[in-house]
Amino acid sequence: MSRSKIVYEAPRVAAAPGETVVTSTCGHNCGGRCAVNAHVRDGQIVNISTDPRRWTPEMPPLHACVRGFGQLERVNHPDRLHHPLRRSGPRGSGQFERISWDAALDEVAREMRRVRDTYGPAAVLDCSRTGSLSMLHGRGASQRFLHMFGGCTELWSNLSAEAEVFAVKQTYGAKAEYKSAGREPIDYVNSRLIVMWGWSPADSTFGTGTLQYLKRAKQHGVRIVCVDPRVTRSSRQLADEHLFIRPSTDAAALIAMAYVIASRGLQDQSYLDRHVLGFDEAHLPPGAPRGASYRAYLMGEADGVRKTPQWAEAITGMPAATIERLAVEFATLKPAALHCGYAPGRTIHGEQFHRAAYALAAMTGNVGIPGGNSGTSNGATGRCGIRMLPAGTNPTGARVASSMLADLLDRGRAGGYPADIKMVYSVAGDLFNQVPNIGRIVAAAQRLEFMVVHDNFLTPTARYADIVLPATTFWERNDVHTPWAGAGHYAIFMKQAIAPIGECRNDFDICAELARRLGIEGYSDKTEEEWLRELTRDAIDDFDAFRDQGLARLPAPDDAVAFAREIRDPEHHPFSTPSGKIEIYSMTLAARPDPYGLGAIPPIPTWIDDEIDPRYPLRLVTPKSRARTHSIHGNQPVLARADTDDVWINVADAAARGIVDGQMARVFNGRGVTHLPARVTDRIAPGVISIKEGAWYTPDASGADTRGCANVLTLDRASPAGAAPFNSCFVDVAPATP
Repeated sequence: MSRSKIVYEAPRVAAAPGETVVTSTCGHNCGGRCAVNAHVRDGQIVNISTDPRRWTPEMPPLHACVRGFGQLERVNHPDRLHHPLRRSGPRGSGQFERISWDAALDEVAREMRRVRDTYGPAAVLDCSRTGSLSMLHGRGASQRFLHMFGGCTELWSNLSAEAEVFAVKQTYGAKAEYKSAGREPIDYVNSRLIVMWGWSPADSTFGTGTLQYLKRAKQHGVRIVCVDPRVTRSSRQLADEHLFIRPSTDAAALIAMAYVIASRGLQDQSYLDRHVLGFDEAHLPPGAPRGASYRAYLMGEADGVRKTPQWAEAITGMPAATIERLAVEFATLKPAALHCGYAPGRTIHGEQFHRAAYALAAMTGNVGIPGGNSGTSNGATGRCGIRMLPAGTNPTGARVASSMLADLLDRGRAGGYPADIKMVYSVAGDLFNQVPNIGRIVAAAQRLEFMVVHDNFLTPTARYADIVLPATTFWERNDVHTPWAGAGHYAIFMKQAIAPIGECRNDFDICAELARRLGIEGYSDKTEEEWLRELTRDAIDDFDAFRDQGLARLPAPDDAVAFAREIRDPEHHPFSTPSGKIEIYSMTLAARPDPYGLGAIPPIPTWIDDEIDPRYPLRLVTPKSRARTHSIHGNQPVLARADTDDVWINVADAAARGIVDGQMARVFNGRGVTHLPARVTDRIAPGVISIKEGAWYTPDASGADTRGCANVLTLDRASPAGAAPFNSCFVDVAPATP
């Protein structure tokens, strides 16, 4: 990367008399990374603006979404925590009393030492998460602290995308990172066909400017097909055709498409011969059993079942003729790009969806070429060399898949976990709202001996804490951030706009003070600015200009499409897989089929049925809300108007249950109940309902949720690759009784 090409820009309007304008970006796990400018008067943020420039594909401005403008409501919210709190009532009651910082930190340090010395460090669970994703402040601060404290039990899997994280490495290599395994949006226009599978950047952003680049591709004649259980905003704005599919059956449709291509001889055989392992028997690794190839599986040579479109229709609900037509179109309209969202991988065998998608992209010779794609929807640049605060290693080595939190808290060692959890430490997270089976989590939490939370508000998680420490927002500290989707090669300096509100402190300083109390040396020997200079030194050549201007445009990657170098020059730049090729047949999985002790994974993409509960005939999907970032903003009534919470239900399913549009509905299964208004619509497939994830868990006296929190219904298990199965969920719906 040539530093001479870095351009520093100020993406903001001029300040009006009496105000200052400060550039930052939302520090959340929001799908974008936009310019968000605070207009400050008399020490208070009075307005939010964004990058004022017109959009161009060559130098796109970083326009904020409605959530960026909603930061005004958030930072000035009357419910902001201003002081440390100690629980004064039953756990979960929300009853707290104000205490001093010294009293709070002394108690936290004392309890941490007691729990560690009594039960061992693995009895402390790190429940920190992605509410702050910036380079210095956030989860990294607590990870570093807990690792230096002696370790903890960690929740390791990516709740959004672990199936893709895993599948990318199995298919494209150990050095392949999912946030840099796709392509830059500037390349969208080079495709002839884009298939958007479970991916809706108009709803969930998925990279600042992504939607504009897709609209540009459409204007240039690129055909766009959307496959989704819902007609999304993306589908309505972009799609030439929308195809409904049943949730968590996506792998079967992709496998049937591969069958059509293979049975008709439409695969790019010369590409497969040169770059791909495992498509056919002639390209299996030594020692692989006969009949282990992907083609043999498609043709039913091992199990006697041909993976035909008719086979897939019964599973997916997609007509066989549609599957066949889409397969032929994808194989013959080259270059074609398959863009997969994370949602179809948030299922009980979600890794199979992503691996089947990558196999389809490889079979058609579309990986690593302009206009093609690997099957991911991320970019090709990643973080551009900017680093996060180093957390070090966890001395205990105790790791549990994130979606197993309820089971971990409930059963501990009896369930085979590393420890009985006695204490929870949570920074920038709301996992008691955001992981599956909340009812089981909060019941198990009653047995905790201590819990501490850093947050801006009394969130559903914070309500269960013993000590709540008021944290600053990103407006009240300095930091650096990079593009969420790994696309766009830029960085934003998050300049502090206002002094910390009340007695709020940033997470890093809180952890540093606890480290001092606990006698931990070496937690930090740098100021905030020194840390930021250190973390950006490999990418930023003029830190002062970066800090003052706010936006650094970094050099574009050599190739706009990931893996172009490997395809162009495989001899000198092989894939980082064991074979040096794209592995439809994973040598790593063949050697170690159960990498996490969560279940065996076949070496080739394979359809594996969900366990269907006949008592609950509807499948639940949990898409993102445009009014929230997961649960962040979930307490903002003005912003909530941008995307109301309701349960989408198909017209036929609603009629069968006596539900009319706008009526309060009761959604339930064996794990829980939630209530929210019904939206009766033909924009969702029959047999499917959807509830937007992230609504704050608010139980009534009977324990039923009253605000549409989907995770009272979801399953606390993990896929064999550690993916959270939010969208492998079966429910029913009835009119809510008064």
